[in-house]
Amino acid sequence: MTPPRLLYACFFSIGLSLQSAVLYGICVDSIRVVIQPVQCYGLRNGAILIDTVYGGEKPFYYSLDGQSFSTRPIMESLWSGDYTVYVRDASGCIYPTHVFVPEPEELKVSLSVSDESVEAGVPVQLKADVNIPFKDIRSIEWRPPYLFAQQAMLEQEVRLSDTTTIAIEITNQKNCIARDQITIHIEKTNVYLPNVISTSSNTDAYFTVFAGEGVAQVLSLQVYSRNGSLVFERQNFPPNDPLKGWNGRCRGKVVQSGVYPFLAVLEYRDGQKKSFQGSITVIN
Repeated sequence: MTPPRLLYACFFSIGLSLQSAVLYGICVDSIRVVIQPVQCYGLRNGAILIDTVYGGEKPFYYSLDGQSFSTRPIMESLWSGDYTVYVRDASGCIYPTHVFVPEPEELKVSLSVSDESVEAGVPVQLKADVNIPFKDIRSIEWRPPYLFAQQAMLEQEVRLSDTTTIAIEITNQKNCIARDQITIHIEKTNVYLPNVISTSSNTDAYFTVFAGEGVAQVLSLQVYSRNGSLVFERQNFPPNDPLKGWNGRCRGKVVQSGVYPFLAVLEYRDGQKKSFQGSITVIN
């Protein structure tokens, strides 16, 4: 029978201690809390520090759930949101208070492009819209970096030869980061060189290069005779202009009907160069 009496005495003693603490006003009266906001939207790095406890009897214990208490007065790695902080003193009194851990507005960037599908070498305009003033931006990074000589700009112009994904990363003064990306599809540039001209025709009397917008210029167009002699050459002229091409004449005279080899070198708008060779048939 002895153990039950000892157990009862233990509970009675605790009850008297808590009752006495309340009666004589030695429970925690208030606390001073310091809030560390979440650094960036969506992160889990907020904190609550119980800086000062007023009233009560040391040592103090701290908790966020009212169940698990610790002598450490700081709660870290917190999401943004509402919390109840519990402080328990040596007498067992528990003081709760509600706090809110804030977070900043989400940093956002939206990347837009003048045209998502263009021919190779055609200039494309890029624009990044950010929801903070430009002065609050710490850094701007465009990728792939080799396409952008100047990084610290929200508007760019690029010329592409292949389908490319463009990405941007914005960092603000608090080291929060926002990213966006967009893919620009490069269409194959059509190049057409006629294989027959008729010197007596009103529509098909000239041989030249016809190409899409991706071709900047014809660096050179050469036509040879069957024995390898140069019968026509022109350099640095735009495509799609028949009058800049060959009219089936050499030194002012119409050449004989036959097959004539040619070599054309084109420069694309992205700076690349490409050669085309074949033969053109002349009909008189």
